[in-house]
Amino acid sequence: MEIRELISKLTIKEKAELLTGDAGMLTHAIEHLDIPAKNFADGPHGIRHEKGENCTSFPNLCCAAATFDTDLLYEMGEALAKDCVAHDVDMLLGPGINIKRYANCGRNFEYMSEDPVVSGELAAAYINGLQSLGVAASLKHFALNNQEKDRTHISVETDERTLREIYLKGFEIAVKKSQPHSVMCAYNKYQSIWCSENKHLLNDILKDEWGFKGFVVSDWCAVQDTGRALAAGLDLQMPCNGAMVACVERALADGTLNMQRIDDALERFLTFVLSKKAENVDYNRDNLHKVARKIAANGTVLLKNSNDVLPLTQEKYKKIAVVGEYGDVALSYGQGSAEVFPDDEYVESPLSELKKALPGVEFVYCKTYEKRSFSDVMLWPKVAAFCDSVRDCDVVLMFVGAMESEDTENFDRRTIELNANQEMFIEGAVNAGKKVVVICQSGSAMAFGKWRHRVHGILQMWLGGEAAGGGIADVLTGKVNPSGRLPETFPKKARCDLDTGNGLVVRYTEGLEVGYRYYDSHTDEIVYPFGFGLSYTSFEYKNASIKRDGENINISFTLKNIGKTDGAEIVQLYAAKPLSCVTRVPKELKAFKKVYLNAGEEKTVTFSLPYKELAYYNTALGDWVVETGNYKLLIAASSQDIRLSVDFNAEDKIPYTTRQISEAMIG
Repeated sequence: MEIRELISKLTIKEKAELLTGDAGMLTHAIEHLDIPAKNFADGPHGIRHEKGENCTSFPNLCCAAATFDTDLLYEMGEALAKDCVAHDVDMLLGPGINIKRYANCGRNFEYMSEDPVVSGELAAAYINGLQSLGVAASLKHFALNNQEKDRTHISVETDERTLREIYLKGFEIAVKKSQPHSVMCAYNKYQSIWCSENKHLLNDILKDEWGFKGFVVSDWCAVQDTGRALAAGLDLQMPCNGAMVACVERALADGTLNMQRIDDALERFLTFVLSKKAENVDYNRDNLHKVARKIAANGTVLLKNSNDVLPLTQEKYKKIAVVGEYGDVALSYGQGSAEVFPDDEYVESPLSELKKALPGVEFVYCKTYEKRSFSDVMLWPKVAAFCDSVRDCDVVLMFVGAMESEDTENFDRRTIELNANQEMFIEGAVNAGKKVVVICQSGSAMAFGKWRHRVHGILQMWLGGEAAGGGIADVLTGKVNPSGRLPETFPKKARCDLDTGNGLVVRYTEGLEVGYRYYDSHTDEIVYPFGFGLSYTSFEYKNASIKRDGENINISFTLKNIGKTDGAEIVQLYAAKPLSCVTRVPKELKAFKKVYLNAGEEKTVTFSLPYKELAYYNTALGDWVVETGNYKLLIAASSQDIRLSVDFNAEDKIPYTTRQISEAMIG
């Protein structure tokens, strides 16, 4: 039966019931019309079912994004889909791609980047992988949910250009490249209108302008007025609204809502409901664990490696100290709706995995500092005793990071600084004259103290899921050459100029200056820049060229692995407009690629950049505009490491708005 014919057979009561949830995470079923109930599940990096169901805990999206690898994110989505099929889940509530505006946001571990291109491209790959097996994705949280503090009631105030270029761009990329079955609206308000009732966001932009074909679902209990929300473009209210029938009837009676809008919502939702998951999926729990370990290793970022202290080998080191609770039990996931509970047999310990990888090495484990304790002068005797215990070790691995309750939903982080206890022991090991490698576990950027200048190695391993221990062991021992890059800037301290609100409103007065777009003009505040990461090999960039090809700009160059180890480089393309009639940030990321090269191998790498990607959003025209004049296209290893540059001139004869570009292509 066609969906529209099916809708015509529904009573008003049945229509209303279908537009809200049933018990738990289920949707309503209408048995006499063979409309089944569908089962939703949290969250973006694994199914949050009860303990004992052995769902795979994949690396959190902060780690997955650090891979900068669209192929691997597709593989992650596909693996998640296999787990969903095995556990009878029809829609996974993820991925989350809100911009990391505020380093202290407690939910940054669930989000990907401070940059919308990274967030959008990786999310599209993840969604395409997940939906390849018929499991629906729910892209969230639309929009401007960039802090947990006051998220359920605060109004976000920002100008339309900033909204479009920073906070919606990632959603636009993901929607257009993957067509998720669902987009989840946020709790907060935008310009004093609830996101669940915001017609400008849900209907005008998402559905009409971007061509979104799926349904909009509310975040849980985010709807304030059912009639207004449905009229504005919401299609499904979650969880169950027991008064849904009365709400819909009242909205129809007072003219807030019409039947055409209800039927449109039903058509969008029933398209998902009547779709089917794949059958006979090749489900193998061990294989899903291998994918999780691969992501954990590829997302690990090597930040410092003085005098080639890494990789660890049995030839270089005979006795290694592993220090800190996180060295035994990794901090593997954030808290809240994204928690996942795998069986213990799949949870890997860094210490245990290092012992397996280096059987000829003697390991000393020192718990030392308590992750829930804070600095006290009485710790110094413990530090002295710790230094004695590692004095004959060849290298000391310090496992540190955020407190396990700080990367969480509903609350923002207290600080981005390390626990002072951890820093005391790091300083102690350095003062003892040992080679020290610091391994940090957190869901977002951390501020590293002056000790960073004295230690030999630093790695950021994020929240690596059940295979965090194996992933970091693979990188530390060189089984995997690190290729992760920072999807967010690591500053000296958290920015103090960002408004986080007064409980009622938060104003994004910084405009476009978010992440590296700000730090490019304040380089003295950077410890490690956006896009940065080291490898056990080195890469050479040369021979850049540029060629116009219709509506694309092709930028090519030669990349060579000039080291002795096979490895991968994350090449990044930025655009800058030195002379402009509008406010511009120094540069913006336009594209990135992960390129694998054997030792001594070289390849020609080409970016095909659509001409329209040079556009900025002109609020007067209500359209994207490509400004004429000279652009610099920058080929880089990070936002602060520009390797090559080519010029491109946008001429007056070229259509300057995206609308004109589209018309020119059609005509």
